[in-house]
Amino acid sequence: MERFPALRLILKLGRIGAALMALALTGFFLAFAWDGLGWWSLPLAPAVLAASYFLFKSYVEIVQIITEMVH
Repeated sequence: MERFPALRLILKLGRIGAALMALALTGFFLAFAWDGLGWWSLPLAPAVLAASYFLFKSYVEIVQIITEMVH
């Protein structure tokens, strides 16, 4: 794993990184949806947060599986 510092970083900070990316994506959703939906975008925010965390966390898990198979 010494040859792949990006993979090592993903394995070390993957869960926190996925949570931060999900929060950022939810913030972008609220910023862009607020003009069109207004207050109706607030009830959608938890669903966007959960779905985006699931997507980012699945990427981290794929990297974990690949590194376990290679290593």
